[in-house]
Amino acid sequence: MSKESRSKTNLYTWFVVAACFGATLIIGETFHSLGVFFKPLENELSLNRTAISSGYTAFMIGVAISSIVAGRLVDRFNPRPILLVCALLAGGGIMLCSQIYTIEQLRIFYFIAGLGVGATWSVPGSTVQRWFHGKDKGGLALAIVISGVGVGGLIFAPLTNHLIINYGWRNAYVILGIITFLIISISSFLIKNKAGLPGELQVQNEEQHASTMSTSYTTGSIVKTMPFIGLTFLVCLAELTFQAIAVHLVPHATDVGISTTSSALALGLIGGISIPGRIFSGLLSEKTGWQKVMAISLVSIALCLIWLLLLKSTWMLYCFVVLYGICHGMAMTAEVGILGEFFGMRWLGGLIGISSSIAFVAAALSPFLMGYIYDTTGSYSTAFIIILGLLLLGSFIAIVMKNKAHST
Repeated sequence: MSKESRSKTNLYTWFVVAACFGATLIIGETFHSLGVFFKPLENELSLNRTAISSGYTAFMIGVAISSIVAGRLVDRFNPRPILLVCALLAGGGIMLCSQIYTIEQLRIFYFIAGLGVGATWSVPGSTVQRWFHGKDKGGLALAIVISGVGVGGLIFAPLTNHLIINYGWRNAYVILGIITFLIISISSFLIKNKAGLPGELQVQNEEQHASTMSTSYTTGSIVKTMPFIGLTFLVCLAELTFQAIAVHLVPHATDVGISTTSSALALGLIGGISIPGRIFSGLLSEKTGWQKVMAISLVSIALCLIWLLLLKSTWMLYCFVVLYGICHGMAMTAEVGILGEFFGMRWLGGLIGISSSIAFVAAALSPFLMGYIYDTTGSYSTAFIIILGLLLLGSFIAIVMKNKAHST
């Protein structure tokens, strides 16, 4: 390859990073902003928090299905048509939410939206790692892509609150659905596999030059290993903690007298403040590895929950946002990077999809159980304490876990 061709390839690599960043904005939009609809739905439909949370559970199940299917497909095919289909599902599902009148419609429309949103996690995460496999700044590139989640939260949580206040929650769903469709569609036209090869052929080509995995490994055999099971457990902890906070932080904060506007802004700021955490984790991983980054982030999140248990005022809420936002950003980036570190590029899209889908199902139950505990006890304290204990267990596992998946 000539010097000019290599220069063009390197330039296009960063266009791919930008496009993947755009796709992950949708994760930030939906995961952060849908919680802002919680109380409008509660008031309009006259349902308790357990019932409203079940809609978000349906959304997360859709995300889980989409993540695993899209992850497997991107190992074999160009990601562009995969994302275009998901743009229709995600955008259409969110717009349909403007027509919610019953709990059944809430669950169905959120599920459809989830079927589209899941691909915006597994497809960009695996695509960018393949473009930077064996190259410098791979950790930074992944961190930038995952930062799209944080930027999405920073933009869309307060924007959603603004739309609800000024146009009503039904019109807010329509506007967000249109935005979702446009962002995913535009990003899809810039995202493709390296050298234009289908994912499986591309990775086979790369692994002729650099592979640490035994050729006998397949997706089926990898998912049965203790390292993969342990990593999936860690991903579950990070995801279920975030989903519990994303859905219930606003109602929890307003319960102690903090305004809805301040609470929604705080939820959005988690995404924005997570950005330096995501970038820092990428840089730190190049020195310590993703495993230690994950351990540090989980124990730090556990400490943040202690602060949330003591929440009484707006200044305490924003202190929590700063601390948790940074730690959350580190964990979200580490959960993708650690899979590539342990298992290589061969089946990375599928592995991200499988681990994430399991985590999304676990996370889908988290808001529902949080709502149930609140409705039963009148407080979120018990739920936060349970999650805190699980995070401490996870940080210990992350420290002692051995990478036995690689062989020579």
